[in-house]
Amino acid sequence: MRFVLAFSLLLPAGAFAAPRTAPPTAPAAAPASAPVAPTIDPAFEADIRQLLAVTGSAALAKQMMTQMLPQLKQLAPSLPASFWTDFEASVDTNELIDLMVPVYARHLTDDDVKALVAFYQTPTGQKYISVSPAIAQDSMMVGRQWGESLAMRVLTKAQAAPAP
Repeated sequence: MRFVLAFSLLLPAGAFAAPRTAPPTAPAAAPASAPVAPTIDPAFEADIRQLLAVTGSAALAKQMMTQMLPQLKQLAPSLPASFWTDFEASVDTNELIDLMVPVYARHLTDDDVKALVAFYQTPTGQKYISVSPAIAQDSMMVGRQWGESLAMRVLTKAQAAPAP
């Protein structure tokens, strides 16, 4: 189960699911008015791609995946080494960037993106980029320790409570 949760961070949902077919009695139907992805102004898209480049997002994503692979391998020891070799060889960070552009476009304006690019090009922005992986790693460790401590406090309180 942990493997599925961890692996789902790297792959789209259902990547390993069996193909789904409609029941024999159900007619095949096209999706009813499937949402169309809005087109992004090419200049806005270029600004987003610049932001992702300035922040090193693709390299960071690849680094995080590389760091997660040993854990994933432990969670799925039955997968052959060739799977992991093929998986690593199949990583295309440009594909990830293509998927991220619309996400940024949904949440930020072009002015936001331009301001972020300007910030990340400053010495302070560059420093933040360089220390962000360490901050994230330390934060995850602190968060895990906090969660464990909280669970122990609640468990101790529950055990000390009189039985109904």
